[in-house]
Amino acid sequence: MNRREFLGATALLPCALKSLATPTSNVTMDILNQAVKEALVPGAAIVASKGGVIRLGAALGTYCRLNDREAPLTLETRHPLYSFSKLITGTVVAIARSEGRLDYSDLVSKHIPEFKGGGKDVITLRQCLTHSAGLNKVESVSVFDAARWNKALEALCAAEVAWPPGSRTVYHGWSGAFLAAECVRRTNGGKPWPEICREKLFAPIGAASLSFDLPQADAPVAIVPQPDALKPLPTTAAAAFAYAGQPGAGCFGTLEDALKVLQLHLQQGVWESKTLIGKETFRELHTVQYAAEINSARAAGKSPTHEPWGLGPLLRGDGPACGSHRWFGFNNQSSPGIFGHAGIDTVIGVGDLNSGIAFMFATTNSPKPAAKTTELRNNVTDSVFEERR
Repeated sequence: MNRREFLGATALLPCALKSLATPTSNVTMDILNQAVKEALVPGAAIVASKGGVIRLGAALGTYCRLNDREAPLTLETRHPLYSFSKLITGTVVAIARSEGRLDYSDLVSKHIPEFKGGGKDVITLRQCLTHSAGLNKVESVSVFDAARWNKALEALCAAEVAWPPGSRTVYHGWSGAFLAAECVRRTNGGKPWPEICREKLFAPIGAASLSFDLPQADAPVAIVPQPDALKPLPTTAAAAFAYAGQPGAGCFGTLEDALKVLQLHLQQGVWESKTLIGKETFRELHTVQYAAEINSARAAGKSPTHEPWGLGPLLRGDGPACGSHRWFGFNNQSSPGIFGHAGIDTVIGVGDLNSGIAFMFATTNSPKPAAKTTELRNNVTDSVFEERR
């Protein structure tokens, strides 16, 4: 294996990584080693903590980058976080709400006046963050510069809802997070989204590698999913990372820095004595938004039409597991304090408000066969929680 590190009792605030002797028995590492050895994935990395202390960090195998199909994977490699970006965006929205710039119940049109018609007039910021806005079918476009961002906004302003907003939750790949981010932009003088995220979140928690900007061509950023071996590699960052900048999919960074976002949640919005997310906002952020609808459906013996979304992260809640829990990797965990998000089939980030455990796990290609994805994710989650208890 190219690199294998175990990180000891090291404070996450600030996060100074120190090596620790390899344990003689570690189920999590056995899972990762086996996945790479069997070529399920070319590379895998994990960073896990408990109580603000990093207990495990490891990077195995290789990753694909511009001009190199088999670069050695390390903990310094930056990963495309894909839809884990939604949890990040939800965190920045919570910061804006704590600053008094907006409220979750605000109509989107309050901040984006041109966002009207086609059934959109009733859509709230809360619905954008909980996949209940009815705009899940709007086709995604690139937004990594101002012109593309504005074109995406125009497409959403011209769209019609596919179903009544709030009546159900159906995963919105990009539209909900984008609209929430645009509302934050409108209350911050129209600053670019990457700049707002750096100022409000990444800089305060010392997560320098996290960025919604299009990566530099020479940056150690993994191209995921990897291009087919018979096809040439992309020659530009724009070709490799066209989804950069998307509030719902376009953040990049190291797993350690992504873990800091989860840690901010575990610390209930406080970082080094500075409150980034107020208590009331944090409580709402981590409340199942459609709990009444879910409980009502179950009481009637029906399958709920809503899933247990918080305002950005998926929450475990106190009921039976739902379909997204399995995909996100915490199907077998029952603590109601668990929250997290997945990024396509290669990234998951999970935290638990009750135990103080959090981790980021990423692979450097889509698992093959694809059917192994949820098995791998849930096995990693189960082993991390078992070993960190």
